Amino acid sequence: MAGPRVQMAGFMMRNGWSEPALDIDRSSIVPIYRQIEERLREQILTGALPEGARLPPERRLATRLAVNRSTIVHAYRDLVVAGLIEQRVGSGSRVASLKPNSADRSPAVPWWVTLPPWRMGQFPAVLGELAAVEHGDRIAFVQGVPPADPSPLADLSQSFARVGGNVNYVLTYGDSEGYGPLREAIAERMRGRGAKIESRDVLVLTGSTQGIALVAQSLAEPGDEIIVEAPTYPGALQVFAIHGLRAIAVPVDDDGLRVDHVEAVLRTRRPRFIYTMPSLQNPTGVTTNEDRRERLITLAQRAGVPIVEDDPYGELTPLRTAPLVARNADYVIYLSSFSKTIAPSLRLGWLCAPRTIYERLLLRKQSYDMATSMYVQASVCDYMHTAYDAHLPLLRAELDARRAIALDAIATFWPTTMRVVRGGGGYYLWATAPREQRARVLLDAAERRGASFLFGEAFFAQSGGDHNFRLALTPVPREALAEGIRRIGAAITR
Repeated sequence: MAGPRVQMAGFMMRNGWSEPALDIDRSSIVPIYRQIEERLREQILTGALPEGARLPPERRLATRLAVNRSTIVHAYRDLVVAGLIEQRVGSGSRVASLKPNSADRSPAVPWWVTLPPWRMGQFPAVLGELAAVEHGDRIAFVQGVPPADPSPLADLSQSFARVGGNVNYVLTYGDSEGYGPLREAIAERMRGRGAKIESRDVLVLTGSTQGIALVAQSLAEPGDEIIVEAPTYPGALQVFAIHGLRAIAVPVDDDGLRVDHVEAVLRTRRPRFIYTMPSLQNPTGVTTNEDRRERLITLAQRAGVPIVEDDPYGELTPLRTAPLVARNADYVIYLSSFSKTIAPSLRLGWLCAPRTIYERLLLRKQSYDMATSMYVQASVCDYMHTAYDAHLPLLRAELDARRAIALDAIATFWPTTMRVVRGGGGYYLWATAPREQRARVLLDAAERRGASFLFGEAFFAQSGGDHNFRLALTPVPREALAEGIRRIGAAITR
């Protein structure tokens, strides 16, 4: 046990195993639970662990490997989700049958009983929380929606009115790629940010989350590895889990994605893509600095691994930092949305992709919805030409003002043991409680006092976030920000 690597052999024979070695590298950046899960997966799929073979009890294996029992629980749980092992009370964990589903599909059995298993993220209800508008009387720091003021509604309604009288915008599907003038308007804005993008590179989406799903299905297969940030957007994690992708988590600090950790992963792994939110990251609000951006692009080119840049907040950054796609459009699939700069109910986003994969993404989108609403596209295009540039600076100023109010209230009402990321910006504040306080317990206490937030565990692909939580500063009336933070402070110090 003294060295960095641990092997297990004879112990397995005594538990019905065939005699493979479970090799753990404690110096690796890959989490130990993931290493265990991978070794067992390989042994099951190659037949080294036959169907029905009994796995060691979690506690006994944890003791043998000198790891926490939760590490083994996590590894076994992932194998259960993958359908490779079965767990039954009284008989422990055994290798599952890999034969095709033989469920009884006779007419006497209800059809929904025989449906095949499907994958979900660890917190499937979180997306519902993000979309919910009803939180009772609580001051809810939950939804990442634009603030009520400055409002785009007056100008946006005029744009819809101008478009609504034209049958070519209302009584038609439109092209799957998107409305031509809107694609050109998007490409022009991207060029203004330094990216060499033409309208033919733009694919209009029904919300940018559709783009995440298109990428997940088009660039990878179930079981493939990808790199994600820790923490990151729960909606993306859920999409990746549903499609069976295996996330390798890389930490984020005050300067953005830890590119040195990405480099360490790429030395030994070949993930399908790197998913990152480099500008005003959700949930931390940090922006990846210029040196790390350049290094990330260099690493991606060297390893032959594309980057998926999720950039819904890019136009709201104070420094107007150039996106990753501006550095190398051949290695970046760029995603963005009008949900954070205009209105989420538009359900309008876009992606920019290299010509090498554009057609693949387009065909996948056609199978989803054939075309995004032509009426909405034409209306937003009109708004971009008439009011968008005037709206954005007002929105940036409002976000800055709300952040200042929130940070002042935190300094007043929260104990100094609470850490908050102060150097970021945008919609969110990311908080870390002391080790003795769990965020879910704190959420229960805060809700009893009339405030709510999102607990941190939902933002991690793997374990983590027990002591973190996110405050969305935008859905709360500005005059209620300080009071909501005071209520959370009362829950912290109860």
